[in-house]
Amino acid sequence: MANQKVAANKPKARMSKAQKKRILQQRRRKLLMGCGAVLMLVLLIVSLIWQAHYPITASELREFGWRGSTSLSEIFELNHLLRQYHITSKPSLTMFFATVASESGKGDHLLEVGDDAYYAQHGYSVHDRGAGYLQITHRTEQLAFLQAMGDDFNGEDTASYIAEHYPWESACWEWSVGKTAPEPNPNEYAKEKGNTAEVFLATQYAINGWTIEDDMLRAIVQGAEYTVSEDGKTIAVNGQTAPTPINWPERLACYEQAKAIWG
Repeated sequence: MANQKVAANKPKARMSKAQKKRILQQRRRKLLMGCGAVLMLVLLIVSLIWQAHYPITASELREFGWRGSTSLSEIFELNHLLRQYHITSKPSLTMFFATVASESGKGDHLLEVGDDAYYAQHGYSVHDRGAGYLQITHRTEQLAFLQAMGDDFNGEDTASYIAEHYPWESACWEWSVGKTAPEPNPNEYAKEKGNTAEVFLATQYAINGWTIEDDMLRAIVQGAEYTVSEDGKTIAVNGQTAPTPINWPERLACYEQAKAIWG
């Protein structure tokens, strides 16, 4: 018993400074690993929430070849507008971005490029030429948009004003409100009809001018066989011929590229 008592009262061996340092380092490593795991989980949750609530990302726009801004604030605003105007279905997102890319040179031009003679030939002037990423055109339509924004600007150069203040909003408004053809608007039409090149063709006639008979376009969208001329300037179906939308081959290429990302 005496020996046991002596052993029980024997002082514990002290740890060396090196041992203490080693234990402290191990604890720090475990703490950092735990924090890293928590951070990864938070980022994963944030990513899932973003994907569930926001239609597009900056990396997708860059992959698309967008030359406009892809800053965080720009992407945040764009996603907000896409949700506000209900441009969230895959067909509509695909066709919307293919259209803004075709109209603005993938973000290079916020104002339609041309000279006075070109504008006059198309029935407008430098002051009401195409403005914003979807190139909303003509003073009456531009003023209708500004009125919808609650903006009482009535200066002469509505195009420059819209390009400066509403580049994305004018595009979203035009796609889902301003254009009422194909009925009820390109946004709802694409969502209803589906993600096909023929449906995209119909939306481009709406944006560029209705240069085709309704029955011709209806037949194409419904699956009738059609041909496009080698230069891409005319389309034929059921023995009828019509001009294609302006720069149709380039528009179709933008559509196919957008479909690979958003479709």
